[in-house]
Amino acid sequence: MAGRRAEVARRLIVLVLLAAAALGSAWLMQRVGMQKAGSEATATREPDYYMEDFSTLSMRDDGTPKHRLQASYMAHYPDNDTTELLQPRLEIFRRNQTPLYITAEKGSVISDNKVILLKGKVTLWQNDAAGKRTLEVKTSNVRVLRDEKYAETDEYATITSGRATITGTGMQAWLDEDRLNVINHEKTIIEPKPAS
Repeated sequence: MAGRRAEVARRLIVLVLLAAAALGSAWLMQRVGMQKAGSEATATREPDYYMEDFSTLSMRDDGTPKHRLQASYMAHYPDNDTTELLQPRLEIFRRNQTPLYITAEKGSVISDNKVILLKGKVTLWQNDAAGKRTLEVKTSNVRVLRDEKYAETDEYATITSGRATITGTGMQAWLDEDRLNVINHEKTIIEPKPAS
């Protein structure tokens, strides 16, 4: 009888040890899986290449410049094929007109390099041939379609051209046509001509 009790106790101990080993193995596998998933997520956010003082120039078929994109820092991320930019500056060349310039705090290039998302404070301007500013737009978070030379924002915008200042929320800009549209116009102020 004592031998039988000892056998049952031994079997019970073995079962408890096996259950503990199974639980420990499951816990260990879960921890390893979580660490692997975490390291994979971190790895995918590592850029596959980056550049400082980045500059690229796109040309038309006839060899004339189309647009130049510059940034103090550029990094490409392969997980979603985006290019992140710090202090981007876009110069848009237009036929028979002076270029347009757009700067921002940050930016992203997406959709096969055809769309630029400008983030933070954004300034768009144009100078005349003598270097005098003839147009300035101050806004934020602008989407630029480079090939269409079109830009838009849903944010508040201030447009200054000559003596006129226009404010409102939401703006569309056809950059090759010198045409701007304020979607929700707030006000227009026209400064009087200076006395001669």
